[in-house]
Amino acid sequence: MTGQQLRDGAHRALRRFTQAQPPAGQVYSITALIRRGVRIDCSVPDRLACA
Repeated sequence: MTGQQLRDGAHRALRRFTQAQPPAGQVYSITALIRRGVRIDCSVPDRLACA
């Protein structure tokens, strides 16, 4: 996977879970963590909004 593909995937995931445009710095930092093999845990609220 290229760096651009990884950044695009991280950007899509952040947009989906936060429902907002993620800052570029956040996308780059998450991409760097993934490249280093760091596990990323995302907390989920008790209630999820229904679509």
